Amino acid sequence: MPKRMRPEDFRSSTWKRLSQHIQDRVDELRKLNDNPSYGPEQTALIRGGISELSKILSLADEASLSPAVDPDELAQSVGDSGQ
Repeated sequence: MPKRMRPEDFRSSTWKRLSQHIQDRVDELRKLNDNPSYGPEQTALIRGGISELSKILSLADEASLSPAVDPDELAQSVGDSGQ
């Protein structure tokens, strides 16, 4: 199972700069997507890029909704301490 991002992962200045860069790129792609001269394949590629970048940005939202401690990690650490 992939590791979840934690709220503290998104408090750094690096994440803030990166997320702003990603949001700027999403905005650029949305403007491109509004171009009526692009065909279905081009707009599908642009929409795919917007979707993937938006998923990256949503990691911060998902982390803020997750528990402070992953129950699986807690169970493992409790199990490890008894050895």
